Amino acid sequence: MAKGWRHICVIFIVTGCLAGGSVSAFSELNTNQIKSAYLFQISKFVFWPEERKQFDHFNLCLLGPDSYQGNLQKMQGRTVFNKAIKFQRVQTLADAQKCHLLVLSSPARINPLELSAWLRTHPVLTVADGAQNIDKAMVVFVLEDQRVRLHINIDLARIAGLSFAANLLEVASKIKKGGQ
Repeated sequence: MAKGWRHICVIFIVTGCLAGGSVSAFSELNTNQIKSAYLFQISKFVFWPEERKQFDHFNLCLLGPDSYQGNLQKMQGRTVFNKAIKFQRVQTLADAQKCHLLVLSSPARINPLELSAWLRTHPVLTVADGAQNIDKAMVVFVLEDQRVRLHINIDLARIAGLSFAANLLEVASKIKKGGQ
């Protein structure tokens, strides 16, 4: 098991235990709960430009229907770089300008060229489900062997001026870099 993966697992378990859960409870979590917990942890392994850290809150946004079954809202109040998470729904990319993390729940509706152009001036981490969405999201959740895994698009992150900590890259089952 990669060193970074162990680090994220330990953080995940400790976070759950501090929240009143137990390790055995994790086996009973549904996929949306797991992805929501990962989002919270992943956000700690992303490097945003300094101006994004000046916001009063860490803005977690959802574009499209709530495919996470209300689990994103449960992240409100937790903190990322000492800022409380604030959840909000947005209707368009224009509405997402102040987001730090943008969950694309209907990525098929997003034009990849339009998204890339928008990201050049908006350092927002995009997240989606499904390997087919690697051109629309920097972090993509996929199910592999009945486990939630990460695919990471470094090229898209660079366009937005974001980068990832090495331990996050170590846990990705696929990394898209240089058009690969």
